[in-house]
Amino acid sequence: ISGCETWESRAGKSGNSGPGRAGFGAPQVLEAFERAEREPKPPPRLLFSDVYREMPPRLRRQREELERHLETYGEHYPLQQFQK
Repeated sequence: ISGCETWESRAGKSGNSGPGRAGFGAPQVLEAFERAEREPKPPPRLLFSDVYREMPPRLRRQREELERHLETYGEHYPLQQFQK
């Protein structure tokens, strides 16, 4: 970007490595993602209970629809990856 000061120019950095660049820390990031993906996922019901102090009726209906959908079609989802 012509005429703009960048982090690299202020820090005297150039090239594709070092903090703030895509190549830095990639193995650690991938390892962290792999570790996180092995952890059980939170139960789907938390999508609804973690937002409002009191759940609005429309959100309660959506939660009930999701529960019915998973009861009917649950075999098509990786539900074993989720906490009960």
